[in-house]
Amino acid sequence: MTSSLWRLSPRTHDFASREATAAACVAAVAGFALDAGADELTLDNPMAEGFFSFSTRGAWRGNGLAGLFPADLSGYHDGARVPLATGLGLVRAMVLREGAWCRLRGGGGFFAHVGEHAEIHVGAARALDGAAARARTLGLRAQKATRSPYDPESDTLDVRPPADDAFWARVRRLVAERGAVLLEEQHAGHARRWHRLAADGEADAVRGRLAPRARLAVWPDLSEDIRAVRAAVRASERLALLVQRDADGHVRAPRVAEPWMGAELAHAQIPEGPGRRAGLVPLGDPARHALLTGLVPDADGVVRARWRADRTPADERRALLGSLRPGDVVTGTVVSGLDDVGVHVDLDRPRGEGLGFLRVPEMAWERFESVDEVAPVGREIRAEVLHVDWSAERVGLSVKALLPDPWDPFAAAHRPGDTVNGTVVARIPPGTLVRLAPGIEGLLPDADGTDGADRTPGAAVRVTLAELDRERRRILLTEAD
Repeated sequence: MTSSLWRLSPRTHDFASREATAAACVAAVAGFALDAGADELTLDNPMAEGFFSFSTRGAWRGNGLAGLFPADLSGYHDGARVPLATGLGLVRAMVLREGAWCRLRGGGGFFAHVGEHAEIHVGAARALDGAAARARTLGLRAQKATRSPYDPESDTLDVRPPADDAFWARVRRLVAERGAVLLEEQHAGHARRWHRLAADGEADAVRGRLAPRARLAVWPDLSEDIRAVRAAVRASERLALLVQRDADGHVRAPRVAEPWMGAELAHAQIPEGPGRRAGLVPLGDPARHALLTGLVPDADGVVRARWRADRTPADERRALLGSLRPGDVVTGTVVSGLDDVGVHVDLDRPRGEGLGFLRVPEMAWERFESVDEVAPVGREIRAEVLHVDWSAERVGLSVKALLPDPWDPFAAAHRPGDTVNGTVVARIPPGTLVRLAPGIEGLLPDADGTDGADRTPGAAVRVTLAELDRERRRILLTEAD
């Protein structure tokens, strides 16, 4: 029973202060835990990734688990007991959004739940006003709360039958009927191990190596027909993991399947060869697609794990990514820039914060001197989706794709040999760039007998179109007679 529940939150959220904020949060949670009498903590619903993000851009330090657990994440599972110091290391990783997430609980009714924006709900069975006061001296807000949004009692559960003797008997029958099956072991949220079961005794051997409380799903065996898998990847309309097994039996880290991965290339993303296998495993509720599902019980045969099935912020972002297609039109607001690279855009959709990226070449057809001229922070934009980058959780955008291409009317109205007026834009090593019309520039080379020293930006010039290449979008000029 909780008699004291507090919500801790940082006073600032700027990037420069994130390390200091994390240190303050760790110290504050330590104070609450010690006042509650919790010197050991239990992990509840641990995730390796997928709470804050699935992006490979933000994942580092092993998703925040490096140094806390072995590389294979043994000991990082539901119900695992860890020292307070390890639990505080997890708090730091969660506040910094390094990837890992879990709920923590301990003696004296203590618990700590870290939220999406570094807010922490912490409580215990006794009054913790002194710990709250110390949290304030650390620079955090400490407010009394009535409930935690991550209260286990409010969970929607991933209900699966126990992986007991009857379950394994069914697995052995599937192996006998099909020749082989693929066993997915999800020992922590979005942390998977894969086992190909193809012979008598393999199921029993794997059963003895499974992580405590792991979620299991049995899938059809990976295919040797790599070309068929590539075709399935190109045609796939639903979110799925691409699982690949090398000739030595090693299963690669799966990736979200994208159509381009199925291309028939010399250096294909899905290589073929003796012993290589591949397949698609659907993302989502495995009970809808898997041959069999189960949940590893505790040593006494009792299932105690209560895995959450609630969608996380990362799940919602992934669903948004999955709903977008090249050619879709979206709106949003510029929120930050990367100098001469591009700008980040908040899309006008739930969970669209920072999801869009507009590169400089896609901002306008006409030349501009500064990004602030065409895409300043705060500017509302309308853009076309160019591509969806799953690994970076980013949507490539183009504003100019929705604007008339100035090359169309120019190429229709002009031919090589035409003489036109232009304005010098800039001097570059090969010659002079001349603006011929809005969004249309041509190169006046220095090789025509002059070094172009008199061609200053803004000067009017009269030039002849020596070459007009519509396909390559290139115009070469000569000075008019």
